[in-house]
Amino acid sequence: MESHSDWEQDGDPGALLASGPRTKATSLTDRLITAIAVGEYSPGERLPPERDLAASLGVSRATVRQALQHVTDLGLIETRRGRAGGAFVASVSLEDVAPDVARRTLETEIPRLLDLYDYRCLVEGMIARAAAERRTDDDVAALEKAFQEFRAATSMTEARNADRRLHGLVTAAARNPHLTSLSAHLTAAATLGFGVEPYTQEFYDEALAQHSELVGHVVRGEAEEANRSAQAHFRLTLDTMRAGLQRARGGRADPPE
Repeated sequence: MESHSDWEQDGDPGALLASGPRTKATSLTDRLITAIAVGEYSPGERLPPERDLAASLGVSRATVRQALQHVTDLGLIETRRGRAGGAFVASVSLEDVAPDVARRTLETEIPRLLDLYDYRCLVEGMIARAAAERRTDDDVAALEKAFQEFRAATSMTEARNADRRLHGLVTAAARNPHLTSLSAHLTAAATLGFGVEPYTQEFYDEALAQHSELVGHVVRGEAEEANRSAQAHFRLTLDTMRAGLQRARGGRADPPE
């Protein structure tokens, strides 16, 4: 069992990240910091409740609580009380409080997940093709509404939520529960376990154009075009992760192989 001493040293929030023992709580701390760095959670956004994070990540609530406390100590999230309270992402620069965590995590995770990103694109293409073949008039109306909600988003949090609804509708239109389950599993695996797509302003216009193209193909029943469009669109997650790594490196690109 993890102890309090495993994740806190001498009152210095950054000490353990640099050299302390690796526990489930410290590994989750690194992943949570990285998720904020790449835009899976945006400033001002409320994080899911402890119980939901524990269930989705496959860890105990104690582990989640310890990780959240550590990130709070760093100043990256703040806790608010009351009915509308919870843990919220703070408007603090990662470069000021944890400059190496996202870089170290992404340098490890991106190469390890390249084959998974490729597999995810293939699966999402298959889902989009099935959706184009099987969509109903109700599906079409719901997809067009979801796209307009994405277009009208005024923040990255709104865009991320609209993105989730839109892709959920595409998956539902494919009408296969195994594909629905597989899509959710791959989304979690490709996003550090959190199951939420990274969103930053620099990629919003590209995502908007890709959503317009994908929804159009599904609505018109253009199966192969929907397949290709979805595969191209889901590569955006990897592009966003790589951009996050470049920011964590201070703008330096990947070293030559």
